[in-house]
Amino acid sequence: MNDHLYVNNHGLRLITQFEGEPRLKARLCEGGAWEMSYGVTFYPDGSPVKEGDSCTYDEALGMFRHALSVFEGHVKRLVTVPLNGNQFSALVSLCYNIGPVNFERSSVLRHVNARRFDDAADAFGMWLYATLGQHKQALRGLLRRRYAEAVVFMGYDFEVACSDDAVALVRERPPGDIGTDKVLFKTPFRDVLVVAQRYPLPADDELVLTQPASPRVPAVEAAQRQVAPARTSAAGAASPKIEKPVVVSPTTGQGEAGGVPRTSPPPVPAKVAPPPLPKDAAPASLEPKDMVLSKRFWGLTVTALGTTNLLPQAAQTWVSNEGNRELITWLIVVALGFALYKYGQHKAKKPLK
Repeated sequence: MNDHLYVNNHGLRLITQFEGEPRLKARLCEGGAWEMSYGVTFYPDGSPVKEGDSCTYDEALGMFRHALSVFEGHVKRLVTVPLNGNQFSALVSLCYNIGPVNFERSSVLRHVNARRFDDAADAFGMWLYATLGQHKQALRGLLRRRYAEAVVFMGYDFEVACSDDAVALVRERPPGDIGTDKVLFKTPFRDVLVVAQRYPLPADDELVLTQPASPRVPAVEAAQRQVAPARTSAAGAASPKIEKPVVVSPTTGQGEAGGVPRTSPPPVPAKVAPPPLPKDAAPASLEPKDMVLSKRFWGLTVTALGTTNLLPQAAQTWVSNEGNRELITWLIVVALGFALYKYGQHKAKKPLK
């Protein structure tokens, strides 16, 4: 159903920024696995990265290219509804980071397949834990990445909304670091989304380079050629200085050494302070309700007034068997007041869509 999709440039930018520079020596990640390249834990032949392993820069790019194709395949296999390029890229980034087993049992996937896309975006933020030994720790870096993936999933740029100072996490560690961190506070996703909505992403980048890599070239060299064409001088000779390659993902159906490369990611938006939101754009839950204009407020007031006068009137009627008219009157007042309180609604602005 989504076989024509691949990780677009927005998804590539997200993954590479959060993974950092490609690692040429194996390091132990927060989850306890050894990784190289852009957080890749396995080689193209399926064997795991081990302590002490190392690779060249070109081999790191080949590992990343292969890993992307693997996780693209998992998302295509597990998602049963059509996606756009941004939704697909965000889901691949999530699967890439938490693994296909966790992705398959995630509420994100369940909401996506039920076409509850708003709920799916909100569920990204649940995957903020990394387990090391007996300690399941909540990490602010993972929360930032989850929110960035959710923002791209919704079609917005993540740079400003998920900047380092825009997402907060307060946790309480378990005694002896055995058990699960207790999250005391985390920035609500809706607050991040309000900012991200000012920066909609452009349409999916479908531009490709015109010259595919030769299928006869070995896999690593093909990956290098696809992601890092050398700059040439005006005379056409290759320049001795070569820039760091721009990493891209393979297209489907071309094999390990084939495929058509894509253009480099778009420039990163400037990190500027977002402009203030207009009042009519703020979520309703952030605005105080006007109790004077609330029917329920007046219903409660009338009920209280009626009850205050009803009780002594009822006592007098019980003693003297008189004042039945006044008693009935206040009973009616109390009934009307209760009905107004029960069925009245607060006057509030519509929430931000």
